[in-house]
Amino acid sequence: MHGINCVVCKNSTACGRCNSFLHQPRYVALMIVSQSENGDPTGVYSYKRKKKQNKSQYNQIQAERKKHQEHEREMEKEVERLKALLDDARKHLEEETLQRIDLENNIQSMKEDISFKDQIFQQELTETRSRRQVEISEIDGRLAEQYEAKLQQSLQELRDQYEAQMRSNREEIELLYENKIKNLTSHAQRNSGAASVAVEELRQTRTRIDTLNQRITELETLNNNLNSRIRELENLRESERAKHAEGLASLEAELARMRDEMAQQLQEYQDLMDIKVGLDLEIAAYRKLLESEEVRLNITPAHSSSMSTSSRSTPSRYTPVRGGKRKRTLMEESEERSTNDYSVSTSARGDIEIVEADPQGRFVKLVNKGNKEVSLSGWQIIRKADSHETVFKFHRTAKLEGGANVMVWSSDIGATHEPPSNIVMKGQKWFTGDSMTTNLLNNEGEEMATSERKRQHLSTTMSRHREMGFRESEDMHLQGDPQGQNERCRIM
Repeated sequence: MHGINCVVCKNSTACGRCNSFLHQPRYVALMIVSQSENGDPTGVYSYKRKKKQNKSQYNQIQAERKKHQEHEREMEKEVERLKALLDDARKHLEEETLQRIDLENNIQSMKEDISFKDQIFQQELTETRSRRQVEISEIDGRLAEQYEAKLQQSLQELRDQYEAQMRSNREEIELLYENKIKNLTSHAQRNSGAASVAVEELRQTRTRIDTLNQRITELETLNNNLNSRIRELENLRESERAKHAEGLASLEAELARMRDEMAQQLQEYQDLMDIKVGLDLEIAAYRKLLESEEVRLNITPAHSSSMSTSSRSTPSRYTPVRGGKRKRTLMEESEERSTNDYSVSTSARGDIEIVEADPQGRFVKLVNKGNKEVSLSGWQIIRKADSHETVFKFHRTAKLEGGANVMVWSSDIGATHEPPSNIVMKGQKWFTGDSMTTNLLNNEGEEMATSERKRQHLSTTMSRHREMGFRESEDMHLQGDPQGQNERCRIM
């Protein structure tokens, strides 16, 4: 406020004449309005950003789910193909089994046929014997012996002939049967091998399908949790928006009330000033008449000195006459401020959490919130700052006790390497930028903790309006001013 001069008296606003300007209610109300209108509700923007992040994670999960579903359909097609191959093998095995049964039936029928023919031949032989015996009994003994010898020879020839035929038939059938058995055995072995391979592939496919179904269930559970979190955030955003709207409405109502009060006070002040001007004019007229009478009578009453003394006690008092002009000046002051700040968001899946990632790239701090010791063997910290990336991998003996913390320092800071609480990287440093993301991965590549830091540019503008007025008079009647001043500053 210092350094702003009055329009009329050309003095600083802190002078005795213009000091009343700083205590006017209208100035204070304008300051309050300018400060309240420049608020910045950053809470709504943070909720919107979180909502966008949750929506992007949801889209990624949906894409991964579609990918797993396509893979599941491919595996189902492969299972159908293997089932078809297994059914073909079973059908072929059944056909070969039927052929083997047909051959066995043929062999059995041929054996029965041979036994039937053998019985017929035996019966014929018995009949022939009986007839020969009857004939032998009828003829002479000598002829009987001769005939018996011939009969025995004929029977032996027939027996030998039938035995040779039966032996050749038996050998041929056995050879054919053995060949068929060998072929069926080899084919059955091949089919059993293919069937075992198909069964193993089917078992692996079922295991893979069960794993994928379990993964899909986990993803659906995660998706439901994210959806519930989104709904909670939306409800919270709506409640915050309603609270903000209620607060804004109350502020606007208070502002309107204060404006009405200011307008009423200004009107009352204007009326009082008009009454004061009228009274000053009347007092000045009476004083002028009194002085003219004193001059005419050439007398100096005693009360004139006292009046002079009282007039010196208010050296800035003046009496404007009618016909003066009133001027107003509207002054506007504005001030703009800009600040830079970081917005930080962190998340963790286990007990290990990234509690601090220095924005100047000096260190990254991890803490174990649990009570158990956690092995950091093979774990990695990945810092992405704009287009730069830093990767740090813990030693295989690194551990973090329950409730303890570890700080990983850049190599150019000059920190002391004191594991396990202070670790200094070799030839690496943490890059910095407007957008920095720090991820903690375990030895299996799973993300265990995340810290995201983004720079925000905040600008505020403050404006102040002042209305100043003064009255100039063509004819000023000054009383009790020894220095003969003829101007006066007046605040409207």
